[in-house]
Amino acid sequence: MTLLNIERAKYSVWYMQSRIKYEMPQVKNKIANWIKNQFLVKRMASFVLISAMLPITILPIATPEVAIDENYQSHIVLNTTKADLLPDSTNITQIIPGESQAQKLVREQAEAAAKAAAEAKIKLATSTRNTVTREKRVYNDPSDFNSIYARAEAKYGVDARLLKAIHRVETGGSGSTGLTNHSGSGATGPMQFLPSTWRRHGVDGNGDGIADINNVEDAIFSAAAYLKACGYPNIKKALWGYNPSLSYYNKVMRIAGM
Repeated sequence: MTLLNIERAKYSVWYMQSRIKYEMPQVKNKIANWIKNQFLVKRMASFVLISAMLPITILPIATPEVAIDENYQSHIVLNTTKADLLPDSTNITQIIPGESQAQKLVREQAEAAAKAAAEAKIKLATSTRNTVTREKRVYNDPSDFNSIYARAEAKYGVDARLLKAIHRVETGGSGSTGLTNHSGSGATGPMQFLPSTWRRHGVDGNGDGIADINNVEDAIFSAAAYLKACGYPNIKKALWGYNPSLSYYNKVMRIAGM
């Protein structure tokens, strides 16, 4: 490169630097003015938009006028004669304040269980009231029981011979006793009643106010009452209710001579 060209290149660089240095402040001012103008435009646009909307927000909303008929009467009539006008307050579930539904359920279950236990206790007391078994009780039995059979027949209509035969088959015609059947059935007394049967059919035969399963008179009268309940005067049906055995039936009928 010649010396002349070098000088020209240096001059060109110097010129460009000088020009940039001169123009730079003006460029900065133009950029700043442009940004400022953009901000003013946005603010002006916002102001115009708000100005356009403001009258709409403050103006009242016009509603159509509706003609009101002063003579109009409602067609809805309250029927005060209807039985179910008001809800039945008896079906309202009572909930103790502060009690949750779970606690209410537990309380009701406990109350139901307590009530059932109380009823069962009363029922048991009632059912066992007439069953008396006293080992130390003194019995004054008559010398024979024919008069007892006769009085039981007169009251319940059961043949005295049948009662006597059953008595002989069950305990050999014993007097008042707490003898229990050795078969394990639990039958006891002169006429060998099961306690469960006695609770339903045991009666007071001697009039002392107590239906005693071990008392011979009470037992004979109760046997007559039970035979009647089992179907007497159908003897076979009645004896089958007393002891469902054909051999038992044949033995009793043979001893009774019937």
